[in-house]
Amino acid sequence: MQNDISVAALCLNLEQKLMEVWNNELTLERYRKVLAEFTVFAGNSSYSQSLGADFLIARFTERGGLVSTDEHSRKEETYFRCMRMLAEYHNFGIIHRRNDFFGEIVWPGPFRQCTEGFFEAVIKEGLSYGYVTRSRMIIHDLLLFLDARDIHTPDKISVRDNDEFIKSFYGLSPKGIETKLCTLRRYYRHLYLQGYIRVPLAERLPKASIQGRMAFPTVWGQDEIKKIEDSAERISPAGKRSYAMVLLAARLGLRIGDIRNLKLHDIDWTKKQISIIRHKTQKALLLPLPEEVGWAVIDYLKNGRPVTESPNVFVRHRPPYDAFSVTSSLNHIFSSVMVNAGLPPEKNTDVGWHTFRRSLATNLLQNNVGINVISEILGHSDPDTAGKYYVQLDLENLKKCALEMEVMDYVRKDS
Repeated sequence: MQNDISVAALCLNLEQKLMEVWNNELTLERYRKVLAEFTVFAGNSSYSQSLGADFLIARFTERGGLVSTDEHSRKEETYFRCMRMLAEYHNFGIIHRRNDFFGEIVWPGPFRQCTEGFFEAVIKEGLSYGYVTRSRMIIHDLLLFLDARDIHTPDKISVRDNDEFIKSFYGLSPKGIETKLCTLRRYYRHLYLQGYIRVPLAERLPKASIQGRMAFPTVWGQDEIKKIEDSAERISPAGKRSYAMVLLAARLGLRIGDIRNLKLHDIDWTKKQISIIRHKTQKALLLPLPEEVGWAVIDYLKNGRPVTESPNVFVRHRPPYDAFSVTSSLNHIFSSVMVNAGLPPEKNTDVGWHTFRRSLATNLLQNNVGINVISEILGHSDPDTAGKYYVQLDLENLKKCALEMEVMDYVRKDS
Protein backbone atom coordinates (compact mmCIF):
# COMPACT_ATOMS: atom_id res chain seq x y z
CA MET A 1 0.00 0.00 0.00
CA GLN A 2 1.30 3.45 -0.94
CA ASN A 3 0.38 5.32 2.25
CA ASP A 4 -0.09 9.10 2.34
CA ILE A 5 0.64 9.59 -1.32
CA SER A 6 -0.79 12.59 -3.12
CA VAL A 7 -3.44 12.04 -5.77
CA ALA A 8 -1.18 13.69 -8.35
CA ALA A 9 1.71 11.32 -7.62
CA LEU A 10 -0.50 8.23 -7.52
CA CYS A 11 -2.20 9.12 -10.81
CA LEU A 12 1.18 9.65 -12.45
CA ASN A 13 2.44 6.27 -11.18
CA LEU A 14 -0.69 4.51 -12.44
CA GLU A 15 -0.46 6.18 -15.84
CA GLN A 16 3.13 4.99 -16.23
CA LYS A 17 2.11 1.45 -15.23
CA LEU A 18 -0.78 1.50 -17.70
CA MET A 19 1.59 2.48 -20.50
CA GLU A 20 3.63 -0.66 -19.72
CA VAL A 21 0.75 -3.15 -19.86
CA TRP A 22 -1.93 -1.54 -22.05
CA ASN A 23 -1.69 -1.61 -25.83
CA ASN A 24 -4.91 0.16 -26.79
CA GLU A 25 -4.00 3.83 -27.22
CA LEU A 26 -7.65 4.94 -27.32
CA THR A 27 -8.38 3.30 -23.95
CA LEU A 28 -5.19 4.77 -22.50
CA GLU A 29 -6.24 8.23 -23.61
CA ARG A 30 -9.62 7.82 -21.88
CA TYR A 31 -7.93 6.82 -18.62
CA ARG A 32 -5.44 9.69 -18.88
CA LYS A 33 -8.36 12.11 -19.16
CA VAL A 34 -10.06 10.72 -16.04
CA LEU A 35 -6.80 10.74 -14.06
CA ALA A 36 -6.12 14.34 -15.10
CA GLU A 37 -9.62 15.40 -14.00
CA PHE A 38 -9.21 13.62 -10.66
CA THR A 39 -5.84 15.30 -10.09
CA VAL A 40 -7.40 18.74 -10.58
CA PHE A 41 -10.38 17.81 -8.39
CA ALA A 42 -8.15 16.59 -5.52
CA GLY A 43 -5.68 19.46 -5.53
CA ASN A 44 -2.93 18.75 -2.98
CA SER A 45 -4.94 16.11 -1.10
CA SER A 46 -3.64 12.65 -0.26
CA TYR A 47 -5.40 9.75 -1.93
CA SER A 48 -8.25 7.82 -0.32
CA GLN A 49 -11.08 5.75 -1.75
CA SER A 50 -13.60 8.14 -0.20
CA LEU A 51 -12.03 11.00 -2.15
CA GLY A 52 -12.36 8.94 -5.31
CA ALA A 53 -16.03 8.33 -4.50
CA ASP A 54 -16.57 12.08 -3.99
CA PHE A 55 -15.01 12.69 -7.40
CA LEU A 56 -17.35 10.19 -9.09
CA ILE A 57 -20.40 11.70 -7.38
CA ALA A 58 -19.37 15.19 -8.47
CA ARG A 59 -18.78 14.13 -12.08
CA PHE A 60 -22.00 12.15 -12.42
CA THR A 61 -24.02 14.88 -10.72
CA GLU A 62 -22.77 17.24 -13.42
CA ARG A 63 -23.92 14.73 -16.03
CA GLY A 64 -27.43 14.42 -14.62
CA GLY A 65 -27.04 12.29 -11.51
CA LEU A 66 -26.02 8.78 -10.55
CA VAL A 67 -27.71 5.83 -12.25
CA SER A 68 -29.18 3.31 -9.80
CA THR A 69 -29.45 0.50 -12.38
CA ASP A 70 -26.69 -1.63 -13.88
CA GLU A 71 -26.86 0.30 -17.15
CA HIS A 72 -24.10 2.85 -17.67
CA SER A 73 -22.68 4.58 -20.71
CA ARG A 74 -19.18 3.75 -21.90
CA LYS A 75 -17.96 7.06 -20.48
CA GLU A 76 -19.44 6.30 -17.06
CA GLU A 77 -17.91 2.82 -17.08
CA THR A 78 -14.52 4.36 -17.91
CA TYR A 79 -14.75 6.60 -14.84
CA PHE A 80 -15.75 3.69 -12.60
CA ARG A 81 -13.00 1.39 -13.91
CA CYS A 82 -10.34 4.06 -13.66
CA MET A 83 -11.19 4.81 -10.03
CA ARG A 84 -11.24 1.10 -9.21
CA MET A 85 -7.84 0.62 -10.85
CA LEU A 86 -6.49 3.53 -8.84
CA ALA A 87 -7.75 1.95 -5.61
CA GLU A 88 -6.25 -1.43 -6.55
CA TYR A 89 -2.92 0.10 -7.51
CA HIS A 90 -2.83 2.10 -4.27
CA ASN A 91 -3.63 -0.93 -2.12
CA PHE A 92 -1.85 -3.76 -3.93
CA GLY A 93 0.53 -2.24 -6.48
CA ILE A 94 -1.15 -4.18 -9.30
CA ILE A 95 -3.56 -3.63 -12.17
CA HIS A 96 -6.42 -6.09 -12.45
CA ARG A 97 -7.72 -6.60 -15.98
CA ARG A 98 -10.00 -9.40 -17.20
CA ASN A 99 -9.11 -11.82 -14.41
CA ASP A 100 -5.40 -11.10 -14.78
CA PHE A 101 -3.14 -9.34 -12.30
CA PHE A 102 -0.48 -7.24 -14.01
CA GLY A 103 2.27 -7.27 -11.43
CA GLU A 104 2.83 -9.23 -8.23
CA ILE A 105 0.27 -8.54 -5.52
CA VAL A 106 1.77 -6.79 -2.51
CA TRP A 107 -0.77 -7.15 0.26
CA PRO A 108 -1.41 -4.01 2.36
CA GLY A 109 1.03 -3.65 5.29
CA PRO A 110 -0.98 -4.89 8.32
CA PHE A 111 -2.60 -7.61 6.20
CA ARG A 112 0.61 -8.75 4.50
CA GLN A 113 1.98 -11.29 6.97
CA CYS A 114 -1.36 -12.93 7.74
CA THR A 115 -2.45 -13.09 4.09
CA GLU A 116 0.86 -14.42 2.80
CA GLY A 117 0.79 -17.01 5.59
CA PHE A 118 -2.74 -17.98 4.58
CA PHE A 119 -1.75 -18.64 0.97
CA GLU A 120 1.37 -20.53 2.00
CA ALA A 121 -0.87 -22.83 4.04
CA VAL A 122 -3.34 -23.22 1.17
CA ILE A 123 -0.57 -24.16 -1.25
CA LYS A 124 0.86 -26.69 1.22
CA GLU A 125 -2.56 -28.33 1.38
CA GLY A 126 -2.13 -29.14 -2.30
CA LEU A 127 -5.07 -27.09 -3.56
CA SER A 128 -5.04 -26.33 -7.28
CA TYR A 129 -3.45 -23.29 -8.87
CA GLY A 130 -6.88 -22.24 -10.11
CA TYR A 131 -8.30 -22.36 -6.58
CA VAL A 132 -5.41 -20.30 -5.22
CA THR A 133 -5.81 -17.72 -7.99
CA ARG A 134 -9.56 -17.41 -7.44
CA SER A 135 -8.96 -17.10 -3.69
CA ARG A 136 -6.50 -14.27 -4.30
CA MET A 137 -9.19 -12.41 -6.23
CA ILE A 138 -11.72 -12.88 -3.42
CA ILE A 139 -9.31 -11.72 -0.69
CA HIS A 140 -8.24 -8.87 -2.98
CA ASP A 141 -11.89 -7.73 -3.20
CA LEU A 142 -12.34 -8.10 0.56
CA LEU A 143 -9.33 -5.92 1.40
CA LEU A 144 -10.38 -3.34 -1.18
CA PHE A 145 -13.83 -3.26 0.45
CA LEU A 146 -12.31 -2.89 3.93
CA ASP A 147 -10.07 -0.06 2.76
CA ALA A 148 -13.15 1.80 1.51
CA ARG A 149 -14.52 1.52 5.07
CA ASP A 150 -11.20 2.80 6.54
CA ILE A 151 -10.36 -0.59 8.03
CA HIS A 152 -6.65 -1.21 7.67
CA THR A 153 -5.87 -3.92 10.25
CA PRO A 154 -7.36 -7.43 10.64
CA ASP A 155 -8.41 -6.89 14.27
CA LYS A 156 -10.72 -4.05 13.23
CA ILE A 157 -12.93 -6.26 11.04
CA SER A 158 -16.35 -6.53 12.64
CA VAL A 159 -19.28 -8.86 12.07
CA ARG A 160 -21.13 -5.92 10.53
CA ASP A 161 -18.30 -5.29 8.05
CA ASN A 162 -18.44 -8.96 7.20
CA ASP A 163 -22.20 -8.82 6.62
CA GLU A 164 -21.91 -5.74 4.41
CA PHE A 165 -19.26 -7.39 2.26
CA ILE A 166 -21.44 -10.46 1.79
CA LYS A 167 -24.22 -8.22 0.49
CA SER A 168 -22.00 -7.51 -2.52
CA PHE A 169 -22.54 -11.15 -3.57
CA TYR A 170 -26.14 -10.32 -4.47
CA GLY A 171 -26.98 -11.55 -7.96
CA LEU A 172 -24.36 -14.31 -8.05
CA SER A 173 -25.33 -17.92 -8.57
CA PRO A 174 -25.68 -20.12 -5.46
CA LYS A 175 -22.48 -21.92 -6.48
CA GLY A 176 -20.64 -18.62 -6.94
CA ILE A 177 -21.73 -17.46 -3.49
CA GLU A 178 -20.69 -20.78 -1.96
CA THR A 179 -17.22 -20.45 -3.53
CA LYS A 180 -16.70 -16.99 -2.05
CA LEU A 181 -18.02 -17.98 1.37
CA CYS A 182 -15.80 -21.07 1.42
CA THR A 183 -12.71 -18.93 0.75
CA LEU A 184 -13.72 -16.33 3.34
CA ARG A 185 -14.38 -19.05 5.92
CA ARG A 186 -10.94 -20.55 5.34
CA TYR A 187 -9.28 -17.13 5.46
CA TYR A 188 -11.05 -15.98 8.65
CA ARG A 189 -10.35 -19.31 10.34
CA HIS A 190 -6.64 -18.85 9.59
CA LEU A 191 -6.69 -15.30 10.99
CA TYR A 192 -8.45 -16.47 14.16
CA LEU A 193 -6.23 -19.48 14.81
CA GLN A 194 -3.09 -17.40 14.24
CA GLY A 195 -4.29 -14.68 16.61
CA TYR A 196 -4.83 -11.89 14.08
CA ILE A 197 -8.51 -11.48 14.96
CA ARG A 198 -10.34 -12.08 18.24
CA VAL A 199 -13.83 -12.65 16.87
CA PRO A 200 -14.37 -16.05 15.14
CA LEU A 201 -15.73 -14.47 11.96
CA ALA A 202 -15.65 -17.80 10.12
CA GLU A 203 -18.42 -19.06 12.38
CA ARG A 204 -20.52 -15.97 11.70
CA LEU A 205 -20.66 -16.57 7.95
CA PRO A 206 -23.95 -17.88 6.54
CA LYS A 207 -24.11 -21.20 4.78
CA ALA A 208 -24.89 -21.12 1.07
CA SER A 209 -27.54 -23.62 0.13
CA ILE A 210 -26.97 -25.12 -3.31
CA GLN A 211 -29.23 -28.11 -2.83
CA GLY A 212 -31.29 -28.59 -5.95
CA ARG A 213 -31.35 -26.27 -8.93
CA MET A 214 -33.20 -23.04 -9.57
CA ALA A 215 -34.17 -24.33 -13.03
CA PHE A 216 -33.81 -27.54 -15.00
CA PRO A 217 -30.37 -27.43 -16.66
CA THR A 218 -30.29 -26.60 -20.36
CA VAL A 219 -29.48 -29.41 -22.76
CA TRP A 220 -29.12 -29.01 -26.53
CA GLY A 221 -30.25 -31.66 -28.97
CA GLN A 222 -28.10 -32.81 -31.88
CA ASP A 223 -29.89 -30.42 -34.26
CA GLU A 224 -29.07 -27.42 -32.05
CA ILE A 225 -25.45 -28.49 -31.70
CA LYS A 226 -25.20 -28.81 -35.50
CA LYS A 227 -26.73 -25.35 -35.92
CA ILE A 228 -24.15 -23.84 -33.56
CA GLU A 229 -21.28 -25.58 -35.35
CA ASP A 230 -22.52 -24.75 -38.86
CA SER A 231 -23.12 -21.07 -38.07
CA ALA A 232 -19.62 -20.53 -36.71
CA GLU A 233 -17.60 -17.84 -38.47
CA ARG A 234 -14.39 -19.46 -39.73
CA ILE A 235 -12.73 -16.71 -41.76
CA SER A 236 -11.19 -14.39 -39.17
CA PRO A 237 -8.46 -15.56 -36.77
CA ALA A 238 -10.86 -15.15 -33.83
CA GLY A 239 -13.51 -17.11 -35.71
CA LYS A 240 -11.12 -19.99 -36.38
CA ARG A 241 -10.21 -20.04 -32.70
CA SER A 242 -13.86 -20.05 -31.62
CA TYR A 243 -14.77 -22.84 -34.06
CA ALA A 244 -11.95 -25.10 -32.87
CA MET A 245 -12.97 -24.49 -29.25
CA VAL A 246 -16.61 -25.30 -30.01
CA LEU A 247 -15.71 -28.61 -31.66
CA LEU A 248 -13.48 -29.61 -28.74
CA ALA A 249 -16.32 -28.86 -26.33
CA ALA A 250 -19.14 -30.36 -28.43
CA ARG A 251 -17.44 -33.47 -29.87
CA LEU A 252 -15.08 -34.40 -27.02
CA GLY A 253 -16.94 -32.88 -24.07
CA LEU A 254 -13.84 -31.10 -22.78
CA ARG A 255 -14.32 -28.61 -19.98
CA ILE A 256 -13.49 -25.02 -20.89
CA GLY A 257 -10.63 -25.12 -18.37
CA ASP A 258 -9.04 -28.01 -20.27
CA ILE A 259 -9.57 -26.27 -23.63
CA ARG A 260 -8.09 -23.05 -22.27
CA ASN A 261 -5.04 -24.88 -20.91
CA LEU A 262 -4.54 -27.21 -23.90
CA LYS A 263 -0.85 -27.27 -24.83
CA LEU A 264 0.72 -27.81 -28.23
CA HIS A 265 2.51 -30.92 -26.94
CA ASP A 266 -0.80 -32.39 -25.70
CA ILE A 267 -1.75 -33.30 -29.27
CA ASP A 268 -0.21 -36.38 -30.89
CA TRP A 269 -0.89 -35.78 -34.58
CA THR A 270 0.53 -39.14 -35.62
CA LYS A 271 -1.70 -41.16 -33.30
CA LYS A 272 -4.57 -38.65 -33.60
CA GLN A 273 -4.90 -38.37 -29.83
CA ILE A 274 -5.17 -35.69 -27.17
CA SER A 275 -3.50 -36.38 -23.83
CA ILE A 276 -4.11 -33.92 -21.01
CA ILE A 277 -3.99 -33.54 -17.25
CA ARG A 278 -7.49 -32.40 -16.38
CA HIS A 279 -7.64 -28.96 -14.81
CA LYS A 280 -10.39 -29.87 -12.33
CA THR A 281 -9.23 -33.29 -11.11
CA GLN A 282 -5.50 -33.21 -11.99
CA LYS A 283 -5.90 -36.70 -13.49
CA ALA A 284 -4.73 -37.87 -16.90
CA LEU A 285 -7.18 -38.20 -19.78
CA LEU A 286 -6.51 -39.70 -23.22
CA LEU A 287 -9.01 -39.01 -26.01
CA PRO A 288 -9.11 -39.75 -29.74
CA LEU A 289 -8.89 -36.69 -31.98
CA PRO A 290 -11.68 -36.85 -34.58
CA GLU A 291 -10.66 -35.77 -38.06
CA GLU A 292 -12.98 -32.75 -38.25
CA VAL A 293 -11.82 -31.51 -34.85
CA GLY A 294 -8.19 -32.00 -35.82
CA TRP A 295 -8.56 -30.02 -39.05
CA ALA A 296 -10.26 -27.17 -37.18
CA VAL A 297 -7.33 -26.97 -34.75
CA ILE A 298 -4.83 -27.15 -37.63
CA ASP A 299 -6.64 -24.35 -39.48
CA TYR A 300 -6.39 -22.16 -36.39
CA LEU A 301 -2.73 -22.98 -35.77
CA LYS A 302 -1.73 -22.31 -39.37
CA ASN A 303 -4.04 -19.47 -40.35
CA GLY A 304 -5.34 -17.84 -37.18
CA ARG A 305 -2.99 -18.14 -34.22
CA PRO A 306 -0.61 -15.18 -33.85
CA VAL A 307 3.13 -15.73 -33.64
CA THR A 308 3.87 -16.26 -29.96
CA GLU A 309 6.15 -18.17 -27.61
CA SER A 310 3.16 -19.41 -25.59
CA PRO A 311 2.94 -23.21 -25.29
CA ASN A 312 -0.87 -23.01 -25.27
CA VAL A 313 -2.88 -23.87 -28.36
CA PHE A 314 -5.35 -21.04 -27.79
CA VAL A 315 -4.02 -17.57 -27.02
CA ARG A 316 -5.19 -13.99 -26.87
CA HIS A 317 -5.22 -12.10 -30.16
CA ARG A 318 -3.94 -8.88 -28.65
CA PRO A 319 -0.35 -8.16 -27.67
CA PRO A 320 1.50 -9.78 -25.98
CA TYR A 321 -0.43 -12.78 -27.46
CA ASP A 322 -0.14 -14.83 -24.29
CA ALA A 323 -2.31 -17.59 -22.83
CA PHE A 324 -5.68 -16.83 -21.28
CA SER A 325 -5.79 -16.38 -17.53
CA VAL A 326 -6.29 -19.60 -15.58
CA THR A 327 -9.46 -18.09 -14.11
CA SER A 328 -10.94 -16.88 -17.40
CA SER A 329 -14.21 -18.57 -18.35
CA LEU A 330 -13.94 -17.28 -21.95
CA ASN A 331 -17.58 -16.25 -21.84
CA HIS A 332 -16.95 -13.47 -24.37
CA ILE A 333 -15.99 -16.11 -26.94
CA PHE A 334 -18.98 -18.28 -26.05
CA SER A 335 -21.37 -15.33 -26.36
CA SER A 336 -20.09 -14.43 -29.84
CA VAL A 337 -20.55 -18.05 -30.95
CA MET A 338 -24.13 -18.09 -29.70
CA VAL A 339 -24.97 -14.75 -31.30
CA ASN A 340 -23.74 -16.08 -34.66
CA ALA A 341 -26.02 -19.09 -34.17
CA GLY A 342 -28.99 -16.86 -33.44
CA LEU A 343 -29.14 -18.18 -29.86
CA PRO A 344 -27.83 -15.31 -27.73
CA PRO A 345 -27.55 -16.47 -24.09
CA GLU A 346 -30.02 -14.75 -21.78
CA LYS A 347 -29.15 -13.38 -18.36
CA ASN A 348 -29.68 -15.61 -15.33
CA THR A 349 -29.52 -18.83 -17.36
CA ASP A 350 -27.14 -21.73 -16.92
CA VAL A 351 -26.14 -21.78 -20.60
CA GLY A 352 -22.38 -21.76 -21.11
CA TRP A 353 -19.45 -23.81 -22.33
CA HIS A 354 -20.47 -26.61 -19.96
CA THR A 355 -23.75 -26.97 -21.85
CA PHE A 356 -21.80 -28.65 -24.68
CA ARG A 357 -20.46 -31.24 -22.24
CA ARG A 358 -23.84 -31.77 -20.62
CA SER A 359 -25.52 -32.11 -24.03
CA LEU A 360 -22.94 -34.62 -25.28
CA ALA A 361 -23.55 -36.85 -22.26
CA THR A 362 -27.32 -36.62 -22.65
CA ASN A 363 -27.23 -37.36 -26.38
CA LEU A 364 -24.99 -40.38 -25.76
CA LEU A 365 -27.43 -41.64 -23.12
CA GLN A 366 -30.32 -41.29 -25.54
CA ASN A 367 -28.34 -43.42 -28.00
CA ASN A 368 -28.08 -46.13 -25.32
CA VAL A 369 -24.41 -45.61 -24.54
CA GLY A 370 -23.66 -46.91 -21.04
CA ILE A 371 -22.91 -44.60 -18.12
CA ASN A 372 -19.48 -46.16 -17.55
CA VAL A 373 -18.51 -45.45 -21.16
CA ILE A 374 -19.80 -41.88 -20.94
CA SER A 375 -17.90 -41.32 -17.70
CA GLU A 376 -14.73 -42.60 -19.36
CA ILE A 377 -15.24 -40.32 -22.37
CA LEU A 378 -15.84 -37.27 -20.18
CA GLY A 379 -13.12 -38.19 -17.70
CA HIS A 380 -15.26 -38.40 -14.57
CA SER A 381 -13.48 -39.68 -11.48
CA ASP A 382 -16.72 -41.11 -10.06
CA PRO A 383 -19.01 -42.81 -12.63
CA ASP A 384 -21.81 -43.23 -10.06
CA THR A 385 -21.99 -39.52 -9.27
CA ALA A 386 -21.84 -38.62 -12.95
CA GLY A 387 -24.49 -41.20 -13.74
CA LYS A 388 -26.96 -39.81 -11.22
CA TYR A 389 -26.49 -36.33 -12.64
CA TYR A 390 -26.76 -37.11 -16.35
CA VAL A 391 -29.58 -39.65 -16.03
CA GLN A 392 -31.86 -36.92 -14.68
CA LEU A 393 -31.25 -34.92 -17.87
CA ASP A 394 -32.30 -37.75 -20.19
CA LEU A 395 -35.97 -36.89 -20.43
CA GLU A 396 -36.69 -39.33 -23.27
CA ASN A 397 -35.58 -42.38 -21.31
CA LEU A 398 -37.04 -41.05 -18.07
CA LYS A 399 -40.45 -40.99 -19.75
CA LYS A 400 -40.11 -44.74 -20.33
CA CYS A 401 -39.67 -45.21 -16.59
CA ALA A 402 -42.87 -43.40 -15.69
CA LEU A 403 -45.35 -45.55 -13.78
CA GLU A 404 -49.02 -45.63 -14.63
CA MET A 405 -51.21 -44.30 -11.85
CA GLU A 406 -54.21 -46.35 -10.89
CA VAL A 407 -57.29 -44.18 -11.33
CA MET A 408 -59.98 -44.81 -8.73
CA ASP A 409 -63.37 -43.24 -8.31
CA TYR A 410 -63.44 -40.82 -5.45
CA VAL A 411 -66.54 -41.39 -3.36
CA ARG A 412 -67.17 -39.46 -0.20
CA LYS A 413 -68.84 -41.49 2.47
CA ASP A 414 -71.34 -39.54 4.45
CA SER A 415 -70.87 -39.99 8.12
